[in-house]
Amino acid sequence: MSLAFVTPAKSAVAESLARSPVVGVVRHHDRAEAARQANELAAAGLELIEITFTVPDAPRLVEELVLERGARPGPPWIGMGTVTTRDRAEAAVAAGAEFLVTPNVEPEVAAVARRARLFLVMGALTPTEVVQARRLGADLVKVYPLPPVGGAAYLSVIRQPLGDLGPLLAAGGFGIEEIPAYRAAGAAAFGIGAPLLGPDPETTRDRVARALALARA
Repeated sequence: MSLAFVTPAKSAVAESLARSPVVGVVRHHDRAEAARQANELAAAGLELIEITFTVPDAPRLVEELVLERGARPGPPWIGMGTVTTRDRAEAAVAAGAEFLVTPNVEPEVAAVARRARLFLVMGALTPTEVVQARRLGADLVKVYPLPPVGGAAYLSVIRQPLGDLGPLLAAGGFGIEEIPAYRAAGAAAFGIGAPLLGPDPETTRDRVARALALARA
């Protein structure tokens, strides 16, 4: 079946991120569970849902989620993460992904994102990588993985000389209650997965609401 997807304007995705500065990261080895998590996070109020390539048949899941939303444009916007190569970037575009997220600095992924006019969140860790990601056209730089290298303290240090490079997204495995520390260190957005998910939809809603409140504070 041939599918035609409408690429969202970068500004629309950016506006969603400003309103809802938590990206819900879905990373699970079971595809059905990944679909459940994505729908639950969207229903809880997140405007950006990231399906990583570690999910089995991740492009097809993205395709299904976009189609399930119907003709109505997002939010929620459905994007793809762990986009480490040009092939993955092209597969994400073909699946209808509405934004791309990488864990690394990869010029070929940036080129695909530019060609498809998709909002690009590019992963970087060192000051050199952060600058390079911005030069490649990243709309938002994801500093990753933060906890193993010092967490908020590390982000604060590298943010000092890089404050003119625009907003940063903090990621790498931290809890909801750590959001204020990362925000104080210079993060404007936050990539979080498992800590947002509760044993039932009500708990997930409460956790997402708490995360958003802290991220917006």
